Amino acid sequence: MIISLYGADTFRSRRFLNELKNKFIQDVDRDSHSFSSVDGASATLGQISEQINTGSLFVKKRFVVIENIFKNKTEKTFTELTLYLEKFTKSDDNILIFHDDDVEAQKSLKSAAKKLLSFLKAQPYTQEFKTLTPAQLATFIKKEVAQYDKNIGASEASLLIALTGSDLWQIAAEIKKLSFSNDDSAISLRLIKEMVPGAYDENIFGLTDAISSKNKKVAISLLEEQYAAGLSDEYLLTMLTRQFKILLQIRNALDANMSQAAMASRLKIHPYVAKKGALQARNFTAESLKNYLNRLIHLDFLNKTGHGDIKTELSLLISSL
Repeated sequence: MIISLYGADTFRSRRFLNELKNKFIQDVDRDSHSFSSVDGASATLGQISEQINTGSLFVKKRFVVIENIFKNKTEKTFTELTLYLEKFTKSDDNILIFHDDDVEAQKSLKSAAKKLLSFLKAQPYTQEFKTLTPAQLATFIKKEVAQYDKNIGASEASLLIALTGSDLWQIAAEIKKLSFSNDDSAISLRLIKEMVPGAYDENIFGLTDAISSKNKKVAISLLEEQYAAGLSDEYLLTMLTRQFKILLQIRNALDANMSQAAMASRLKIHPYVAKKGALQARNFTAESLKNYLNRLIHLDFLNKTGHGDIKTELSLLISSL
């Protein structure tokens, strides 16, 4: 069985993937001997097929997740993989899942990659996770809150959306924090204003300020403060990755001699974010920002696949400045 999950909404696609994984472990492989994850951005067909064909004495089926295959730079891999999968579809012994972000936004896909994409889209278990509309976001928030036996009004949901920039990763983390913060059955506007830092969190700016000025001691101290405050690996990686994406966009805008006002309008970011970001971005080259961003994306991959000590890895990233 081949399953393809892709789209800009990585939160819902990741949650669905985890549900599939947990069901496989519960129903088929309680010891997780037959589960593996492959970094498709660098994998060859040989490495992928090795994971699929590595058998277990106790479980016949394999559950293999291939992450970000469309970020692979080797066209030969796409050609070989498409041919391999055409034969693979004849057998349902194994479960092969392709998990990618917004493939449709990757305009530079070459012909071999496009052929693989067309093949995957034609499979019966393909699912695209598009960015939620405002109305869908409000519904998502109400359902998420209900999981903690809480409720939330329309005004409160709108404020949460405004503060988080519609980021489901942050929204889910904030809802969890808000739900456990008191015994009230409803999440109030006051509570959200007090506890949700907003899309331009000063603590994250402080951390990236320290990173941009190469102040390792302060950066490590701020990182420790974030963990001491109870923030999760997932939350910190989400916020730092978003901030470095913004900084890269701002750096490119600065290189194009764009004004801060034009920058805020073009990038659809708050003028305050544009102003603060421009000060930070001047301490980086576009290439160095890409490097930091790629490292954070890799850490995010490790975190979501259950590998690596993220706190240590973030500390090492800072120490390498």
